[in-house]
Amino acid sequence: MNRFLVTGASSGIGAAVASALLSRGLQVAVNARSEDKLRALGDSAVVFPGDLTAPGVAERVVRGAAEQMGGLDGVLHATGLGLIKPTAETTDAEFTRVMNVNTRTAFLVANEACRIFTAQKRGLFLTIPGVLGKAPMRNATAYVASKYAVTGMMKCLALEHQRNGVRFCLFHFGGVDTPFWNDIGMSVQRDKMIPVDTAVALILQAIDAPPHLALSEVVMQPDSHILV
Repeated sequence: MNRFLVTGASSGIGAAVASALLSRGLQVAVNARSEDKLRALGDSAVVFPGDLTAPGVAERVVRGAAEQMGGLDGVLHATGLGLIKPTAETTDAEFTRVMNVNTRTAFLVANEACRIFTAQKRGLFLTIPGVLGKAPMRNATAYVASKYAVTGMMKCLALEHQRNGVRFCLFHFGGVDTPFWNDIGMSVQRDKMIPVDTAVALILQAIDAPPHLALSEVVMQPDSHILV
C-alpha cells in the first residue's frame, strides 16, 4: 500500500490519516475544496482541489491521482457533511445537499476507484459512514438516510468486486472529536468523544492488514452513547 488517495483531507479524520501516511513516506494524493488547507499538509502531498459534487470532478480526481502516482493502491473517502435537524424543519434543498455530499460522492469516487482496482486486480476502499450508517438517531433523518445509503452501497460493491481483488472497509465510529462538531447545533461532550488519533489508528490497521485479509467493518463508540 504505497499509493493512496484521501478525500476530505482538509480537516478532521481525512487530514489526520493523510498526514500519517505522508509521515510513512507513502505517495499520497489529497482532495478537498480548500487548496490552501491541502497545501498545508506538506510539499510531498499530491494536491487535487475540487468539489466532488461538481460534474466530472470525482472521476478527474481519482484518475488524476492514479496517473500522477503511477497507480493507486487504496482510497480513504472521508468527504462528508453533517446535518442534525428535526425532519419537519429539514428542507428539500438541505436533504438533497446532504445526499449529494455524503452519498453521491461516495458512489462516484468508489465506482471510479473500482475501475482502476479491477484492472490491476487489487485495491482497498475505505470510507466512514459512522455509527449513523447503521443506527437511527432522533433529529437526524437526512443525515442517517445518507449514511445508511453509503453502508448499503459499499456492501453491494464488495459483493460485485469480491473476485476482483478489491477490499472494502466501513468505519462506524460514534462521535469523533473533530471540527465536524463545530457547526452542529446540538450539545455534545467533546471530552467523551473518540480521539482523532484513536480513529486514525484503526484506519491504519485496516490499511496495514495483509492483502489476503479484509477488515470489513469497524464499530467504535463512546460508552456514554451506545447506539448499536
